[in-house]
Amino acid sequence: MVDELLQWDALGPDLDIRLSQAFRPSTAIDRKDFFHGRNALIRRLVDTANQSGQHAIIYGERGVGKTSLANVLADFLTPYISESIAVAKVNCYRETTYQGIWDSLFKQVGLSEKSEYNSLILDDVVDTLREDTERKLILIVDEFDRIEDPDIDVLFADTIKALSDFNVDTTLILVGVADDIDDLITEHESVNRCLVQIHLPRMSVDELREIVKFGIDGVGMEISQDAIHQICAVSLGLPHYAHSFGLASGRAAIDRMSLKVETPDVDTAMNTLISESQQTVLQRFDMATSSPRRQNNYFKALLACALAQTDALGYFRAANVREPYSQITGHDQTISSFSRHLHGLSSEERGAVLQKFGEAHNYRFRFTDPVMQPHVLMRGMERNLINWDGINAITSRND
Repeated sequence: MVDELLQWDALGPDLDIRLSQAFRPSTAIDRKDFFHGRNALIRRLVDTANQSGQHAIIYGERGVGKTSLANVLADFLTPYISESIAVAKVNCYRETTYQGIWDSLFKQVGLSEKSEYNSLILDDVVDTLREDTERKLILIVDEFDRIEDPDIDVLFADTIKALSDFNVDTTLILVGVADDIDDLITEHESVNRCLVQIHLPRMSVDELREIVKFGIDGVGMEISQDAIHQICAVSLGLPHYAHSFGLASGRAAIDRMSLKVETPDVDTAMNTLISESQQTVLQRFDMATSSPRRQNNYFKALLACALAQTDALGYFRAANVREPYSQITGHDQTISSFSRHLHGLSSEERGAVLQKFGEAHNYRFRFTDPVMQPHVLMRGMERNLINWDGINAITSRND
């Protein structure tokens, strides 16, 4: 007991600050030592960068860490490429243009910008990149999906094809969401042979555990196996929640003057995260689930969606919702008993919290913002409609 008090006296005063530095729930990771997991994907990107004429597109759901991967990619690639390299990264926005992307990339690697052209064309890009014969260039275009220019897919498909055909020693890496990749390839079928498609899935339980352990251990604290298991379960593969829970549960332990995070601290953290959720999440949740009826079947349907088994891109069908909806309501339910709620949750009237794809009788759904899914689970636990066992069941099934 005396040793524990002495340890607290030594570590306690600075723990809040150190915890806030160890976990990064609000911003993308920008340092290699804070990046965890994704080893197989890093290996594929290393192989791509070392193969002449190969380029890559990284795609996946929102919130799975694509920007964090793009931020630290150069640090991982540098030791595995024999030649001298230069890396540049540009973040895209709705108004971003083809010329704006290349002018930014050229400036970062010290090549001549082409802003004097009225309209930069493909030949300008290829000619400028071919000027650099001393270095391997790795150029990263992040948030590619945000660009509103309808011609951007054609322009980049042609660019990738030209860089490959002329054997330019440049690796272009596009980072976007799942829906872009088909459009890009469709614009130029032959680009398929030189474009490595890398799907970034949600993180595994082991990868989430690595995030939490790194942060807690790094400040001189401990965490029980049960506590870390609960954090990984409710995070549903999203690194943002692993960081958020690690920070909030660590602070809950500090508040009771303990250097070890236990399961009650995770419960406290959950209540904290609900109350401190972004206003947009709270508003969309309320808009989606508001109902004058006591049983509030819209909330139960949304909770069942959060528990539904999904494919690798987060899609589920009505049939996947049936079992969790039956468990939540306590009665065996048919799809017809909640199908109108699924369509309602996909409507603007309820904030389009779900996206709907496909045709009648064969619709697929997914959360418009994946961050909403763990929030719904936490609200379900808050209302005693689901417990940790139920969340553990879905985590083990989808991992």
